[in-house]
Formats: sequence, C-alpha cells, structure tokens
Amino acid sequence: MIITGDQINNDLEESCQVLIIGSGASGGCMAAELAQQGVDVIVLEEGPYIESKDFSINPATMIAKTYRDCGTSMIMGAPSIIFNEGRCVGGSTVVNGGMCWRTPEKIIRRWQLEFGLSEITPKAMEPYYEKVEKIISAAGQHPNSLSKSDMMFHQAARKMGYLIRRNNRNQKNCTGEGLCPFGCPIERKRSVLVTYIPMALKAGARLYADCKAEKLIVKNGRAIGAKVSVLDRATAKRKHKMTIHANLVILAGGAIQTPAFMLGSKVGNSYKQVGRHFLCHPNLKTIGLFDQPIYQWKGVHQAHQVHEFLDEGILLTMVVVPPFVAGLSHPSFGRKNLELLEQWNHMMVGGCLVDDTTYGRIYRLPWGAPLPTYQIDNIEFERLLRAAALLSELYFVAGAKKVLLPFFQLQEINSIDEIKKIYEYPIKKAEIELYTVHAFGTTRMAANPSLGVVNQWGEVHDTSRLFVIDGGIIPTSLGVNPQETIMALATRSSQYILENKSKFIS
Repeated sequence: MIITGDQINNDLEESCQVLIIGSGASGGCMAAELAQQGVDVIVLEEGPYIESKDFSINPATMIAKTYRDCGTSMIMGAPSIIFNEGRCVGGSTVVNGGMCWRTPEKIIRRWQLEFGLSEITPKAMEPYYEKVEKIISAAGQHPNSLSKSDMMFHQAARKMGYLIRRNNRNQKNCTGEGLCPFGCPIERKRSVLVTYIPMALKAGARLYADCKAEKLIVKNGRAIGAKVSVLDRATAKRKHKMTIHANLVILAGGAIQTPAFMLGSKVGNSYKQVGRHFLCHPNLKTIGLFDQPIYQWKGVHQAHQVHEFLDEGILLTMVVVPPFVAGLSHPSFGRKNLELLEQWNHMMVGGCLVDDTTYGRIYRLPWGAPLPTYQIDNIEFERLLRAAALLSELYFVAGAKKVLLPFFQLQEINSIDEIKKIYEYPIKKAEIELYTVHAFGTTRMAANPSLGVVNQWGEVHDTSRLFVIDGGIIPTSLGVNPQETIMALATRSSQYILENKSKFIS
C-alpha cells in the first residue's frame, strides 16, 4: 500500500476518511492508531520511501537521500542556526539520535497554568507514554554498545559529582554502530519507518511518497482535503497533480513546514498566531583532543546525558558524528582543518542543548518555502558560553590535552586553567557555530485562541475538521529531546478522534 512518485503516471483523485500530511513521529503514529480501528487513512510524504535494506553506511549518501536540503537548512539570525530534519518516509525519526524522554512534569504544570491545558497532566499522559515506549522499544543502551570515549565522558561526569543519566532510546539490541543520524540499516533503531508505518499499512492505510501537499481545501470553514503535487524524485519538480478528499485532515509536517503550509492555505490564523513562538533548543558542539586514541566512532551515537544543569536550562552530552560533520564545527580552514581531522581517532565530540528564552518566527516565502528566523538573546548566549565551559572541563578531567571551540575569536584552549578565556574573550553572538534538530511552538496549544493555534487535542481553533499534531503544538521549551512528547500527544489525540468519530470522521 505504498505508492511512490515513479509509480504515478497521470493526475489522480482520491478520497479517504482521514488525510495525514507527514509520516514522521506524529503522522506515522496517528496513521497506525487510526487505521487499526478501521479508519480509512491516507498518509502523504513529500520525501522518498527508502527501505532499511537500501540504506548506505556512507553518511554523505544518506544525508542526500533522507535530509531536507541535504542537511543544509538554515534558521536565519545572527548567528544563523543549521537545522537538520528528515525528509523521507518516517521523517526525522529515521535520522535522529533516538532519545526518548517523557515530558518533564514541571513543563506540563507550566502548560496548565499558562495555556489552560487542564486535561494534560502527568497522570493522564502516563498510559500514552507507556504505549509509545512499548511500540518503539524505548530502553537504555546495553553496556556492550558503548564506546571507550563515552565511558571516559561518563567517568569524568561522575568524578565531578554530576547527575549523568543513561539515555532511553527507541532501540532493540542496538550494537552501537553509530549510524543513527543516517538511518539504521539493520533496523535496531525502532524508527517510525519500521514500527508505526508497517502497523498502519497492515491495517489498510495507504501511503503516498514523493507527494507534496500544496494547499488545503476548505469549504464553509471546514477542511475537506488537499491539493497535492506528485514529485519527480530526481528533480523534485511536479510531474502530476493529485486531489485528495477527506472528512478530516491532520497536519503533521513539523514545526517549520506546517505553519508555512497553513499560511499558504490561509487557514488557522484568525488570531495571527501561526508561525509565531518558534522554539528550537539552540545547540553548540565542542571537541576534546586526546594524546591516546579513544575511537569515539566505535559505539552508539549517544549513550548518556548530563542532567545536572537542566534547572539552569543546559543539557550536556557526547555524540558520535562523522569526521566531516566535526570538521564543520571548527572555524579553521584548509590544511589546518585537515591536520585536525587526521587526529579523528583521538577526538571526543560533545554538545549541549539550551532551553529557549526567546521566540523566533516562521514566514512563508512567495514560492511557498518556509523562512525560519531566530535570534538568540543574552540569556541563551550566557548559557551557551557556560555549556562550552562545562564541556571543556569534562574533557580536561577525562584527560584531554586540548579543546576545540566553535568560536571565531577563540578556537582552542589547552588546559583547564584556560577555560576562563571563554568569558574573557570578546566572543560575539554572530560568531558562534550553532545547530539544532528540534523545532516546536509555531502552532502551539492553548485553550484561549488568542494565545495559540490549536486546543489541547490539536484541533485548530478557527477551522473545523482540521488538526495539527506535530512538534509545532508543543507550547514551551522542553529542555529534553521532544520525540516521545510528540508521539505521546499524537497517541492521545488519536484516541480523542476515535472517541468522537461522529464529530470528526462521519
């Protein structure tokens, strides 16, 4: 029941009970939940369908196949932030690190107080977390999958007395190949591609890959379908048109693509909230350089996180990335960068995630593409500097001889005593290398439509039979990876729709 663009040779017209636009953490999850209860579901995916057996162990090949813009998407600001998201069946779950954290209880309490989300409580969310965790096999990493460098990072954190937690990841018998950001060829990472999508298809759902939703069809204030372009995979240009009629439409394209689509369709924006309140967990990378080889790549992508500083809005971790990604994280060029990368086996790459304390915004360009904008504020800037200092200290405690920093003015430090330079140098916001893989807030939930785009079930306030269920509905910064939050909210909304079939599907 998977139809790809190259199988479509003429314009089409289709109909279903529920049309889901997007096949990632939320879209794939809802497709399975609804289809298994007899609902006629069509899922649209702009990107290609790639089976796990066709995944390459070459990161450059997989980035070109599975990432939007080959991993070069940018959030505009000073500095601009590199943004990575999946564009394939399974969405970003195919290429993420697989971290599975439940929504922190203090965050849920904030949602209740600030946004009137009274029915979202830690107790009410418990069964949805449990169901998701069972389906995607969320569990801690086996010790045999850890790299030497990860164990050194862990020991350094313990020596400093920091709270360091073993990651829960959607994995089953992971062998620590370190290929998570490029698709798992042996299906040990239990992404939506190998869990929810097969469940949905087995239950009768139809999935169209290489098919981009262009505009929502609305009649008398009610969503009734979408206009779709069938794409030629080689050129990404439209080769055919498709119209899909539906009783209910669910937008699940992510916090950047969904608001651009809504703005183009002129829906959901009566209160001028669509695309506002953009949050992205700005990330910063640093590199520790050791005398002895530590072979960071011989182990799982990410096994532990330091949660000692979560209350300060800082999460620290060590990550496995390929050499060319690490090379992009250092401001040197040419031969100097090559000489550094020749020491790849001696490197430990770590990163931080900081809580958002400001908002960005998503605009829609005239040709339909989204334009994300975000400017870090002084609080985030201070957090990023502190995170770089904390990571540097961990490296030196672990035995590093040098730390490479993502600052134009200060590119390296050579001892624990030099960490103070991070605060002494005139580092400018615009001269930090930042990246992120998280995006939310742009269609946020709120009981009051003047504060958000959807209600606490994901139903759009001003358009009937239209839901948004993706990272965009998360109303505040989470401080942890959002994958499980998105899936749990999607499971919850699926149940709500099923309990109200006469209202939404009939």
